[in-house]
Amino acid sequence: MAYPIKTDIVPLLRHLAEALMPVARANFVGLAFETEAEGMELSFLPEDIVKSVGQILCQVIAFTPSGYEVRLSVELPGEGEEEQLLIGISNTGVSLAILQEITAGLPLPVEVKGRSGKGTRFELRLPLAPEEEAVAESAVPAPPGSGGGNVPILFQKLRSRMRAYASSMKSLEEAVARQHGQQEQVFLKKVNAIILANLSREDFDVRALARSLALSRTQLYRRLKPLIQQPPSRYIRFVRLQKAKAYLEKGEMTVSDVCFQVGFTDKSHFTRAFKQQFGFSPSYLRKNSIVHHG
Repeated sequence: MAYPIKTDIVPLLRHLAEALMPVARANFVGLAFETEAEGMELSFLPEDIVKSVGQILCQVIAFTPSGYEVRLSVELPGEGEEEQLLIGISNTGVSLAILQEITAGLPLPVEVKGRSGKGTRFELRLPLAPEEEAVAESAVPAPPGSGGGNVPILFQKLRSRMRAYASSMKSLEEAVARQHGQQEQVFLKKVNAIILANLSREDFDVRALARSLALSRTQLYRRLKPLIQQPPSRYIRFVRLQKAKAYLEKGEMTVSDVCFQVGFTDKSHFTRAFKQQFGFSPSYLRKNSIVHHG
């Protein structure tokens, strides 16, 4: 049985957004958190919040075109409005209102508002319970192992679900096909194939990539930048780290071996770059992958 807790919901939502920052970066989508209240205590089921807000955020990030933005907001009721806390999830670039899978199977009701192709807004409302009712609910004992409202435990569960929404080179190729056409998809596939073929070469850089494509560095930049929303040099590192992540998830290679396999000669530099892109260290991922496969 799930138990409601009375606690400040704002840190939970803030940390939820922070936990999904690596997913947003991997999809080349901006992710921002905004709140009208620094703190708001109310009674709620944390699992319902994490599942509902987490699923919507992940799906919206996945379907939002590269270069656009997703926002998670916490809004207080206006004067004369019903006493409810409003959690809003919105995006720019495309309306997702017709995609029913975004809100399928959620434990909380969601209102969806499309904006004529310019974006979408998903709204969840939580009642601000009277003080005496909230106190009564807070007296309900938390189940063993729940942490008594220590919500970081929930983020560990969320992270295990994040892989399904993380970007890959394949998903990026598919996004380019939708937004720029098949010709540009073929070009990006060729770029990816060349980078992967030279993955272990530390000296493989933008100049080498341009030479392999029979383009100048300027021509490569002008053609590739609109597709990937970042400079080619950064994209080469993105591909290196995506492949490193795939190796580590198998749990068959050490972090040092993976580091050299994807073209890094300095393990400390590799660790910093990996953590910056995915939000956790390569050793953390390998350890959890070994536990999972074992």
